Amino acid sequence: MLVSEDEVLELVAFLVTAARCLMDEPVDYGPMRLLSGAERLCMQAAPRVEDAQTRALLEQLARNIPPHLGRRNGDPDGYLRFVDESCRMIASELLRRAERRR
Repeated sequence: MLVSEDEVLELVAFLVTAARCLMDEPVDYGPMRLLSGAERLCMQAAPRVEDAQTRALLEQLARNIPPHLGRRNGDPDGYLRFVDESCRMIASELLRRAERRR
């Protein structure tokens, strides 16, 4: 892997949480682009990630981001819930990995 698993997970965390922060800004493509970037990174990195739980999280995000992007205008509350839940899942995984290092 060109970057470490921790670097990948940190970048995904940045992209998804940045998308959440941008939700209250004027309507634009910022959140969608960030999530699309996270999806692409997840797709590329997941097959190379050694930790099964981290790999499963990246695969789940890569699978779930596209359908939720498509629902952004039709179900804004569902879209927001998806991004919030994604943030929680990533935070939980970061904490699990930090605990494992102790």
